[in-house]
Amino acid sequence: MTFETFLFVVTTLYLFQAGLFLFGLRRNRDHILDSSELFVSVIIAARNEETNLPHCLESAANQTYPTSRYEIIVVNDGSTDRTEAVCQNFIQRYPHIKLIRVQEDAYLRGKANALSQGIDAAKGEIILLTDADCTVLPTWVEQTAKRYSNEVGLIGGFTLQKATTPFEGMQSLDWVFILGMAAATAGFKHPLGSIGNNLSFRKSAYDQIGGYRKLKFSVTEDYTVVQAIVGSQKWQYCYPLDPKHLVESKPCPNLLTLLRQKHRWGKGGLDMKPAGLAIMVVGFLMHLSPFVMLYWGGVVQAATAFMIKFIADYIFLYKILKQLDRTDELRWFYWFELYFIIYVLILPFLVFFGGKVKWKGREF
Repeated sequence: MTFETFLFVVTTLYLFQAGLFLFGLRRNRDHILDSSELFVSVIIAARNEETNLPHCLESAANQTYPTSRYEIIVVNDGSTDRTEAVCQNFIQRYPHIKLIRVQEDAYLRGKANALSQGIDAAKGEIILLTDADCTVLPTWVEQTAKRYSNEVGLIGGFTLQKATTPFEGMQSLDWVFILGMAAATAGFKHPLGSIGNNLSFRKSAYDQIGGYRKLKFSVTEDYTVVQAIVGSQKWQYCYPLDPKHLVESKPCPNLLTLLRQKHRWGKGGLDMKPAGLAIMVVGFLMHLSPFVMLYWGGVVQAATAFMIKFIADYIFLYKILKQLDRTDELRWFYWFELYFIIYVLILPFLVFFGGKVKWKGREF
């Protein structure tokens, strides 16, 4: 096989994969009940978040869902700043906010320990997770609760980044792309991803899998829980593309933090299903092969392959952002593609030779 033929095969596979993703999005059904009486526990693990926490709590405390039917539990995960004082100020204004302090656990580490203790303290039938650097829409809790029919055990969600610069915008589109793949593969009943800042599940489903204490430790604890609940085959699940269900997160402020985030996600991705690893391999080859073709003088072939990839990526992102009423995010598309190419090519080396994961002042 000539390399030109190999490039053609890889490009065709990438295009076929993009078509499957688009088809999966169409199959990703979303059913909303007229109303819900479920009690919801919002869990926010906070570690040195004195700057971000006020915005997060203000948005979470002012919801269209009745305050009598939801609580907010802030888990102070060993903060050394004013995180706890900030939370106490909010508790005085909003009685449905509660604060607990993380205790050392012999079996759990890091954020998994904080979330586990928050869930143990929760009264809700539904556990709804977000991060302290996020803000949520006023409809967020209500739109989550109204999707929990008796058969549904888990609901993923979309998170965008607050972007005003190309560096922030490319991160936002990256999250759209990753969560789009999660929603698309959920349409085929095999969700391959999730992000824990917009994730919910039934507490009974969580208890059935034994909670975090029964799961293998992972630096991507959210993905582990999703795969365990889905793998139990006892519950339905969905990943709604709904602008009323969106969460906004702060992007990584600098390149070092972004690299550490990708390192952590890449390490967690090693536990991915074979289908997920196949998607990663096709993506890696799609980004590498045109450069190799350029080295051998195939400028036209390389340019054609890249153009096909750009068009496929744009259509996929557009379909998602159109449903989220956020097509304005596409103004960062060219920056995203440059970033996408670079990080996909360096990610394997970062994962296997990057050493321990460093996140929030901890090493794993």
